[in-house]
Amino acid sequence: MVARISLGRNILGLLYYNEDKVKEKKASVLMANGFGTNGESGSLKYKNQRFLYYTQKNSRAKLNAFHVSLNFSPKDQLDEAQKAFIAQEYMNRIGFGSQPYLVYEHMDAGHPHLHIVSTNITREGKRIETHNLGREKSEKARKELEKELGLVVAEQQKEQVLSIQPLESLKYGKKESKAAIGNIITEVMRTYSYGSIGEFASILRQFNIVLIQGEKGTKMYENKGLAYSALDNKGKRIGVPIKASAFYSKPTFSRLQKRMEHSKMKKEALVSTTRNKVFGALKISKGKGKGAFEENLKMAGLAADFHYSKDGKVFGLTIIDHVNRSAFKASELSRSLSGQKVYAQLHPKEGDKKLTKVTVNPPRYEKGPFRYSTNKDGPNADPYLWKEDGKGALASFISKVEAILRPEWEELADPFDKRKKRRKRRKKL
Repeated sequence: MVARISLGRNILGLLYYNEDKVKEKKASVLMANGFGTNGESGSLKYKNQRFLYYTQKNSRAKLNAFHVSLNFSPKDQLDEAQKAFIAQEYMNRIGFGSQPYLVYEHMDAGHPHLHIVSTNITREGKRIETHNLGREKSEKARKELEKELGLVVAEQQKEQVLSIQPLESLKYGKKESKAAIGNIITEVMRTYSYGSIGEFASILRQFNIVLIQGEKGTKMYENKGLAYSALDNKGKRIGVPIKASAFYSKPTFSRLQKRMEHSKMKKEALVSTTRNKVFGALKISKGKGKGAFEENLKMAGLAADFHYSKDGKVFGLTIIDHVNRSAFKASELSRSLSGQKVYAQLHPKEGDKKLTKVTVNPPRYEKGPFRYSTNKDGPNADPYLWKEDGKGALASFISKVEAILRPEWEELADPFDKRKKRRKRRKKL
């Protein structure tokens, strides 16, 4: 059993993520602790208000959202009652047995796993100490339960590469786009390790989502603003971009930076293993093309995101490990794994002039929040990027329309508890 703990300040975001999965019939509420008789069948509003009863008693706590994912091996043949028992025992042993918590069972991956949503604020308003919780209490509880119940131990489970599947890619139009994009961004931001905005963007592209930054010199760039949009199967952007601040998980630049800092140690521990897997896939793919390389990487639980210039030349490569949920700049693994060097080994017959030239219009790291494509959508189509510099009339018009349709002040942390407008006191002369 693998246990992953994360802390945050947005319980409502966690509830939306899991409740959306329930609506899609990809998850179910396995059990509820501290919610009364209507805990499992209660509405999202009811569940959120129950947590608010605790969190509002300590407004000084920076982190009040507690989330755990318990991942089992496919070899662990467990029924619902057994899973509920494990979740309850785990929470008791880490000191959260008296806290309100919800246990969701997700059915959208190749292995059984549970998501537990709780808070580290007690009924009295005190904060439960979470420093070294994973090392001191969670690891102990995990090992005890593995031994007592005969579960596959975490070390063996991590070796089962093909049993853990990546997240499901976004299918534009299948459901409300903002909710669909938000769910994937939340999961990636919380569970993947990345060291740069570019690596985070590469992970999202695996799920048909593009991260958008403003052009240099624009207000969006200066304010480190980010936006997100959907991609079709050809890597072309579709739909209206949505600002980072409009999502409940708030995947803003500052929040991503904090996640990057926490990712360093995990990434360093995985460099050697990931490097060997990439070299292994490259060895059997030499001269067979990029498609063969990507397929061999996939067999090892990895993915490749090649970066292209405007004229279609490879200038970089990011490797995504979907098993250990991490992303690496290829040259970070080894200098011999740069984008151009890898592509040259995959296509040795193309010659020096066409060494890194591709014949398709590949998805790339987007710049600017708006894009306009001509009717020529062929291989040589050249999209125009609308800059937020006030010069583009259409860009300005779209921006104003977007602001009207989705004003940021409506994106409250708690939609059931609308904030009252604060009246500014006039200074007496």
